[in-house]
Amino acid sequence: MDGKELASRCPQLRHEDGTWNPRHGTWYFYLELDAGPGGKRRRIRRGGFTTQEDAENALEDARCRVLRGLDPGVRYTVGQYLDEWLAGHGGLRRSTRKSYGEHIEYYLKPHLGHIELDQLRVAHLNEMFAAIDADNERILWAAGERRRLLAAARQAWRSGDKGAHRAARADLAGLPPHRRTVGAATMQRIRATLRSALEDAVRQGLTAVNVAKLTKLQTGKRPKALVWTSERVTAWQTAYERELAAERASGRTVNAFKIWMSLPRPSRVMVWTPEQTGTFLDHAADHPLYPLLHLMAFRGLRRGEACGLAWPDLDLAGASLAVRESRVKITYREIEDGDPKSDAGEDTIPIDSGTVTVLEAHHRRQDEARAEWGQAWQESGKVFTREDGSALHPDHVTDAFARLAYGAGLPPIRLHDLRHGAATLMLAGGADMKLVQALLRHSSLAITADTYTSVLPEVAREAAEAAAALVPRKIPAQDARPSVLPTSSQNEEE
Repeated sequence: MDGKELASRCPQLRHEDGTWNPRHGTWYFYLELDAGPGGKRRRIRRGGFTTQEDAENALEDARCRVLRGLDPGVRYTVGQYLDEWLAGHGGLRRSTRKSYGEHIEYYLKPHLGHIELDQLRVAHLNEMFAAIDADNERILWAAGERRRLLAAARQAWRSGDKGAHRAARADLAGLPPHRRTVGAATMQRIRATLRSALEDAVRQGLTAVNVAKLTKLQTGKRPKALVWTSERVTAWQTAYERELAAERASGRTVNAFKIWMSLPRPSRVMVWTPEQTGTFLDHAADHPLYPLLHLMAFRGLRRGEACGLAWPDLDLAGASLAVRESRVKITYREIEDGDPKSDAGEDTIPIDSGTVTVLEAHHRRQDEARAEWGQAWQESGKVFTREDGSALHPDHVTDAFARLAYGAGLPPIRLHDLRHGAATLMLAGGADMKLVQALLRHSSLAITADTYTSVLPEVAREAAEAAAALVPRKIPAQDARPSVLPTSSQNEEE
């Protein structure tokens, strides 16, 4: 009645015969901790347990947490901790925060969010990545079905079979939404996000072990750069013309550029030959973005680095530039100007004389445009801008590049593949792999070597000829006359 806790003295805890009444009261436990600062007493009290056994198990768990150096009074689920960790993680680039948030929202919380933080084990992570793998199989199946049904719908439309066309479209609508598979490299990044979060949790005493460090994953292999050789171009061109003819035969309006963009390529990373790169640059020579594309093609800047390049970081007299800032898309309407990628080890890049000439002419044209626009000029300070001086949207550069490549009659590559092409051109020109690493600002030589082990065919042939020339011969290879090897039966008779 007076609000005081009766504990075991409560008369309703027992029946009249002296047995416990399970419908009244709950069990509590108390745990004495080491004295705090100034000898202050510390004690944990926790209740609400329906049975004595539950309370004893919880008490033992609290003792174990104390022995492991954890705070027994603080308990988090993985999901709660990750949300708080990301919200309180200051100093992140917006693009990095977006990446962390996607990993947490799409993968870590759905699979691990319900588990208590200090109970997280390697087995839980293995189960998560196995589930992601299984989901990949469903995504691939849906993609195959989508391609099959689209082909069926196109064929039905061409033949005039409206019923079959409606049926194929209805089946398409029943497929799950289009999603990308999660590759080995992305799984590595998901684990890296969790590893970073758990590292902070260990420092705070919320868990004893960073289990993300103990989880083994398949190494994400970097895609090899393949060159658009004449054989590959012929195969791709044949497929393009076949699809184009089929669309024209259907009687519908033909979007040749859309077909050009959608056809699969031999590899995710494709590189133009020097001749193809020259064809592209000649075709783009009158486009306002030509100086930017020229610089990317020869010096291998990333898209964000080229869009973020400022005039103070470009030394035309000294024929060099410094990568100090990158302009990165967060969402279409959110653009971040920030530091370049963390693997940018060497930030000063030499410029060839041809590129210097192109940039000097561009500087003069920008000064003329500034004078023409007058007070309406938007002084962004960037080397490459829109017509009014405002900073470029990275996606606009990508779109312009694709249309220029299509207009030049070339097989498709991504804008980022100009960076790979620049590396390949440097290797073809005799540059050492270590120099290419420095110019591309890779954090390690292994990254450069893994990506560019497949170089231009003529480079490989020259290397083969140089190796063969090292061996002295008295009989020239073309004069050698090998005899016919005896058969196995002849060997047995001898």
